[in-house]
Amino acid sequence: MSSDRRNMLIVDDIEINRAILYELFHEQYNVLEAENGRAALNLIERYGATSIAVVLLDIVMPVMDGFEVLKHMIETKTIDDMPVIMITAESDEEKALKGYSMGVVDIINKPFNPDIVRRRVQNTVDLFLHKFYLEDMVERQMDALELQNEKLKMSNTFIIDALSTAVEFRNQESGQHIRRIRALSKILLETLAGKSEKYRLPAEEIDTIASASAMHDIGKIAIADAVLLKPGKLTPEEFEIMKTHTTKGCDILKSINFTGDLAYYKYCYEICRWHHERWDGRGYPDGLRNDEIPVWAQVVSLADVYDALTSDRVYKPAFPHDVALKMILNGECGVFNPELLVTFEQTAADFLDAEIINKNSEPMAAVHNARSFGNISVDDGVLSGRTLELLWRERSKIQALEELSTDIIFDYDSHTDSVRFSNRFVELFSMNTEIKGFRAFLLSSSIISQIDKERILNELMKLNVHIPKCSFLMDVRVASGAYEAFNISIQALFDSEGSDEKSGYIGKLTRAK
Repeated sequence: MSSDRRNMLIVDDIEINRAILYELFHEQYNVLEAENGRAALNLIERYGATSIAVVLLDIVMPVMDGFEVLKHMIETKTIDDMPVIMITAESDEEKALKGYSMGVVDIINKPFNPDIVRRRVQNTVDLFLHKFYLEDMVERQMDALELQNEKLKMSNTFIIDALSTAVEFRNQESGQHIRRIRALSKILLETLAGKSEKYRLPAEEIDTIASASAMHDIGKIAIADAVLLKPGKLTPEEFEIMKTHTTKGCDILKSINFTGDLAYYKYCYEICRWHHERWDGRGYPDGLRNDEIPVWAQVVSLADVYDALTSDRVYKPAFPHDVALKMILNGECGVFNPELLVTFEQTAADFLDAEIINKNSEPMAAVHNARSFGNISVDDGVLSGRTLELLWRERSKIQALEELSTDIIFDYDSHTDSVRFSNRFVELFSMNTEIKGFRAFLLSSSIISQIDKERILNELMKLNVHIPKCSFLMDVRVASGAYEAFNISIQALFDSEGSDEKSGYIGKLTRAK
């Protein structure tokens, strides 16, 4: 017998009956006695139901009878924690049936055989102790399974994040993208569920969807680098190839021998396939419209568009939060569910408050390296949305001029040892627009001869506040492998007025005629 169940409660208004039962059980139990139902309930409350092994309950008693005791035990659910054996001098079948219906496990009629009573009580106690043991074992097993399930979820999340992050890094985007999509999707789904009966989802399901959102772009792993990493605008043919990442992702998911949570797989599949569908039916790959598109795919689609706008990509710099918000609400990025747009506008501030727009770079990606191509020097951590938007417009003008020019414009930052080129550089040299560790690249690269390398370094050394510019010819190897003559013009930039400390250089490469 469990050490915390050594008490027996005998409830009878006749003392001699209690005394007889006491003699039968006092060697095995600590016997508690109550002369009526009220006294019995007081003892149950005092000792606690889980410390009482069995209750021997008379029915006919003053103050509170046995049925009233049973009613109270049902209301307080203490009847679940201890077995009750009804002991009565009556042989009324109706009362017996009532007792059983109220949770009594056995009925013993007076007068009784002591040995039989002792055995029936012990059998009842043993049965309940076994029941409690099984319940405790099941509970411990459930706890162990829950712990194992949590570990499995953590493991699955790690694997999914690792795979999705590999896709993001191949796409030359931050590995934080999938974490932001997960957080943005969860915020949108929780807000939408709280205000719309139509889109109400339980919290556990929202967590599952948010986790599944990480797989939305898994199909990009099957897209060729020439298309995926192209810095400029895609041709119609290239765009058709890019669109296949939705169906290719589904092919990857279908090829997996999935034996886990089928609901999770369903969310992964539908988000992967339909996160580029649009409310007006002009999306892809299936041209779904309105609520033909599952709400989880709609939410991830909106989160993905927002994060794409506010992040640096190979084909564009980042937009500020306020600008991205206006672009989406004004329909510049496709048509979305009107109810979802209202939710997006209401929760947009939460995106920033939750610090999920941390791009692991400058405080606002819109002016990341803002001095590029325009020598704009700002403390972007304290700029307002309006100022950021104005800076973005100025930068957009400069970029438009770059596109119209046949020259290659560049901007070198001494502090980060990195250089950015205009898109014309990609066309001529088939290289990325940004090169980090430029000093080492210049010294080790074979696109410029050793003589010209030395000349560049010598010319840069001569530049100062009095002679900030230089220009000369040199031979550069283009993507075809041939060397062509270019005129290079360079202007030094300085940390402050009157300082000889150079912060970088801007300039251009022009094909010699």
